[in-house]
Amino acid sequence: MAMATATGTAMERKDIESAVNEIFVREFELEEKDVGAHAQLREDLQLDSLDAVDMVVALEKRFKIRIPEEQARAVKTVGDVYDFLERAIKAEPPAPA
Repeated sequence: MAMATATGTAMERKDIESAVNEIFVREFELEEKDVGAHAQLREDLQLDSLDAVDMVVALEKRFKIRIPEEQARAVKTVGDVYDFLERAIKAEPPAPA
């Protein structure tokens, strides 16, 4: 199912996953093979609370959305990130043409 981003372009789930994975690899110098839906942010990827803040900032910039603190705290796996973004993007009204 296609979704509209804040920039008005369609975004599929696979596009969200690819963009998120790219952020994790680039921002946290992780191996692409280690980043997947079941990867635990703290236990598997060794991300700490400062990394979590950096993750939120990078995701907000890339997807042009706001991530409330309480929702960011609820994210435990990379899959949770995918799911949150899919819901958030779907909820965003398309940008005016």
